[in-house]
Amino acid sequence: MKFKKIITNTVLCTTVLQVGLMATSVGVLADTTEQTQKIKDEGWDVPSVALGNGLTEQEKTQTLEKLNVKENEAYNTFVVNGDDLVKYVTDIDSFTSDSKAYSSAYMVRTKDGSGVNVTIETPENITSRTEANYRNAAITSGVYDADIRIASVRVMDGSGALAGIYKIYDEVDPAVDEQEAQERAQNREVAQEESAVVSEITKENEENADFSDDNLAVALAEIKLELQKIKDELAKMNEEQGREKVRQIVIEQLNIQGLGEVLSSEQVTSLSNTMYNFSQAPVINNEQITEQLTTLKDDLMTNGKDFINNAAEKLNSEETKGFFANIWSTIKSFFEGWFN
Repeated sequence: MKFKKIITNTVLCTTVLQVGLMATSVGVLADTTEQTQKIKDEGWDVPSVALGNGLTEQEKTQTLEKLNVKENEAYNTFVVNGDDLVKYVTDIDSFTSDSKAYSSAYMVRTKDGSGVNVTIETPENITSRTEANYRNAAITSGVYDADIRIASVRVMDGSGALAGIYKIYDEVDPAVDEQEAQERAQNREVAQEESAVVSEITKENEENADFSDDNLAVALAEIKLELQKIKDELAKMNEEQGREKVRQIVIEQLNIQGLGEVLSSEQVTSLSNTMYNFSQAPVINNEQITEQLTTLKDDLMTNGKDFINNAAEKLNSEETKGFFANIWSTIKSFFEGWFN
């Protein structure tokens, strides 16, 4: 009995010690998590600016003015260099470590659910990327609820500013582990592929009055929302079936936006391929993206500079009015024949 009592006491002491250690571990883990979140929140509490490394001191001052950064405003400052261009802007393969960046970005976090808003402050100097292009790329890569400003004092394609957005995100809100870092890289790769495809389509249709960047951006947002709804269904399909399903959704949404007859078969195929890759990327599982894409879509449909309300235009067009007039004339003639 005495031996049993000793064992019991020993087990009890060990258990108490283990519980104490577990509680301490949980406390440390909680403290670490809270500290990490505190660092992130404090980093987002002030705006961040990413300036190109090719800018002179005078150009840096001019760029800050273009970005509407107030003279006494507190903000984080980052520099985008050639290595950042190589890492973040994978849709252009000519960048090297020696490359210079000039276009720059300003980003500040906004309230939850507000979505991503982008303003190009110097549209005359950004040649290859639109506001909708930046917004879609940011959301696909995981940047949510933010106001972003883009500016360049030189005529550039806008790649430096895009790399700046990604760099700010990684520096202010770093990945918690290697897996998240890899997932971010996968999401960025899809975003960059999408950016390249959209830029090429825009370039090829710049003289086409029936084409609209905003309508294409809305179509892409709708496609992504549809793909997220059926992600479990897609997961059960083989690649051929999945690609065909994605293509059907792409064609359907392009038709809704009045672009079905505007884009070529090759352009539709390029969009379908990048949207299939989106459906296979980690971002498809992020529930936040639904709200972000919905906000983007609704904003473009309401405030898009080049958004074409195809349904309204068709209903009010002279051709449509003539069509209904012809129908009425035919009906009138038909009934008149009954009584003559």
